[in-house]
Amino acid sequence: MYETERIITAISIGWAAIALAVQVVRARGAGRRDYSVRAGSVIQGIIYNFTWAMMPKHKETIRLHMFEFVIGVVMHIGIFLGIIRVIQLIINPQLVRFYPMFWNFIIGLAVLCSFYLLLRRILSAELRKLSIPDDYISILLVFGFLFMDLLTEFRLVSIPIYLIYSSILFFYMPLGKLRHVLFFFVVRAEYGGRLGYRGTYPAK
Repeated sequence: MYETERIITAISIGWAAIALAVQVVRARGAGRRDYSVRAGSVIQGIIYNFTWAMMPKHKETIRLHMFEFVIGVVMHIGIFLGIIRVIQLIINPQLVRFYPMFWNFIIGLAVLCSFYLLLRRILSAELRKLSIPDDYISILLVFGFLFMDLLTEFRLVSIPIYLIYSSILFFYMPLGKLRHVLFFFVVRAEYGGRLGYRGTYPAK
């Protein structure tokens, strides 16, 4: 069942995983030694940085842009659900039949959110000044990925076409800002752990 497309997509995912892993290793280097005296827990610092430190009261950028924050969260949830669906299509296409309706509802919301963010970047004079081609390419790829996922679920696009499009997304992932799909977690774990080590996190 569409073996060629599944192989191509699997190769693209493999390329993305290897390229991103290399980038993480190169970005971190040997790791800077922390000469401060240990005053806290690395694990607690990491947990705090992924939970309370991300709340609006601790992040001014979120407090000032709550609507965009919620839009971004919904879109990213949709992206991860879409990635899970692609991986399951590669492993066992029969599993896709058993997705609950709320799964597709979230994907639908994510489509609207990504389209809103695309329009916002195009229509906002301030964002246009700050944007580079990769900003537009990345959001277009994400919007297309989510939209294709939804169309595939309703049998308006074939699964082979959806897989080929997904392979393009994964191929581009390490080449632009989409690499933050991994770097977001790596960076937050890194500095959360360092601030936990120094006793700064969790904040008192």
